[in-house]
Amino acid sequence: MRFQFMLCVPAIVASAPVLAEDFLTLQQAQALIFPGAQFTPSDFVLSDDQIAQLLRQTQTPLFRRQIKVWRVSSGGWLFLDQVIGRDDRITYAVGLDATGTVKGVEILTCLQKYDGIRRPDWLAQFVGKQYSSDADLMNQISTISGSTLSTTHITEGVKRVLATYALFMAPRKS
Repeated sequence: MRFQFMLCVPAIVASAPVLAEDFLTLQQAQALIFPGAQFTPSDFVLSDDQIAQLLRQTQTPLFRRQIKVWRVSSGGWLFLDQVIGRDDRITYAVGLDATGTVKGVEILTCLQKYDGIRRPDWLAQFVGKQYSSDADLMNQISTISGSTLSTTHITEGVKRVLATYALFMAPRKS
């Protein structure tokens, strides 16, 4: 009986780490969406029941129960959120006016190779959008070829922010 021995040499693969690039600070994003405004931190934590309600309403992933939000002196709210892109986490800010309508979206951090998501014409698609349980935001926002996962996940994130405001923060109508 003959045996063959195979010498296995582990391959050494050298690669440069892929790091997201910071394009804006939180303060810069705040100033772009709400020029000249003052911001008061108003973070809160979602309860288990609120998480279940949010997931039922949006059908989008939720990565953390803490909501990072600021009350804006000129009226409205600024949310800071993250979604998973294709290869990284994308940090973005969403500004809502006092009625819960998107005033602006800014990308703070993402991989440079997917920075097409920072294009003003793509981000402008969100302006004027509001939460509606029957409106499908996913069909209202176009994707960017080569950044389909990133654009889809940002759209899901904005949908979740709009729902968070509408369900848990908006003044209740009498």
